[in-house]
Amino acid sequence: MENHEKTLTESISDAKMEFERLQALLSEKEAEMKREEILKKHTTPITFLEGRGRWTTRVNGKQKTLKSRKELEDWIVSQYSETATAKTLDDIAEAWFSIDEKRSTDRTLVKHRGWYERFLKNSPLFTKNIQDITIDDGYEWVSYCLSIYPNMTRKYFTNVRSVLNGIMQYAIDKRLLTYNPIANMKLGKDVFCIPDKTREEDTVFSTVERTSVCKFSMNEAEATGEAKYYAIALLFELPLRDGELCALTWGNIIKDMKGNSKLVIERQLVTDCTSGKAKGYRIVNYGKTRAAYREITLSERAIQILDRVKFLNTQKGYPTTQSDFIFMRKYKGIVCGCTQRCFDPFLRKYCKEAGMLVIKSPHDVRRTVCTNLYLNGMPPKRIQKVMGHETLEQTLEYIRSTNDDLEDSQFFNLLNQAAPDNVIPMKQRLGKHCSQVLSNIKTVLNPQFIRI
Repeated sequence: MENHEKTLTESISDAKMEFERLQALLSEKEAEMKREEILKKHTTPITFLEGRGRWTTRVNGKQKTLKSRKELEDWIVSQYSETATAKTLDDIAEAWFSIDEKRSTDRTLVKHRGWYERFLKNSPLFTKNIQDITIDDGYEWVSYCLSIYPNMTRKYFTNVRSVLNGIMQYAIDKRLLTYNPIANMKLGKDVFCIPDKTREEDTVFSTVERTSVCKFSMNEAEATGEAKYYAIALLFELPLRDGELCALTWGNIIKDMKGNSKLVIERQLVTDCTSGKAKGYRIVNYGKTRAAYREITLSERAIQILDRVKFLNTQKGYPTTQSDFIFMRKYKGIVCGCTQRCFDPFLRKYCKEAGMLVIKSPHDVRRTVCTNLYLNGMPPKRIQKVMGHETLEQTLEYIRSTNDDLEDSQFFNLLNQAAPDNVIPMKQRLGKHCSQVLSNIKTVLNPQFIRI
């Protein structure tokens, strides 16, 4: 009986070893077939460089040169292997996000993740075989999005679609697709919710509104002894983003060669999204755009406000060294810098106290500063520089018309007031050669039709 059990155990063990050997052989065969499939899909020639005795090729525009063909083929397989088994868009989404992390800000990345989780991950489009996706699937996905968010605007949809387009382009780069099958969707105007049209005067502060808001800001600062309330008044004096305002330190105030006081903008406060979720804030040593680093000349009123801020901070016992934030507060008993969440409620409160029908934001203050600089005669290119915009087009988008602007008819009436000497006579602008040509033309054509 014991011998029988021993024999049975040995047989089971042998069978198990044989099964594992067959399984290993099967895995090896699958890997070999997968390798052959990848190399077959690789259409870029693998070339032998006779002068160098090496093999070379390209994958997605990236060139590689190695000693042997086998080494080069191994590299090719490694480049394609991450998507070789991908069947759906969801299979390659994480690979695309790993690239997106390197080129997007923390805040943008969180938005992309949110749109993906809400509108893409569980959609029929993302569970369908990549090769079978058609434009009709694109239209069904639009309906899926609207079923989740019926009041979606075209602008919001465009933002969501940017994530889908990014993943689609990644599939094309990895040779899983040859083109984006839903790129040419035609979506009519009535597909999405049309947002209420915002009047331009509702996005800037009038002179009366600005005066009232600044008055409430300064009065609260003096009544409470808290300098942070002066931040709203200072925003109306400088073309700053609220994140730049939060990151200002006393060391950012400098004197130029002429003795003028200037403010150096070199940092900003951003939402901390390093964990993949918006959690807290952090200071970064770069601006929102490449043009964000700049020096802004301080007006007399701005200097007065900053002097008052330093006085009140000193009275409160807040530090005012070169490395300390200009706008400080006590949060849970700890002295720290202010955040955007501090200033937005302040401004809303002052708008209500001023009796404004439209409650405006710190970004509307920035538009107001841009508009006022323009109306006061500053050239648009200089406004672009102090605003920290990369393009002039961005700056022009910030300039708003107000009720104080001239009517169109008044502008056109000004054309009649142009002095004659503003226009250079035709003969004076033309060289001798051109004048002779016109003279010849005059002899050919009827003089009553051309007078020079």
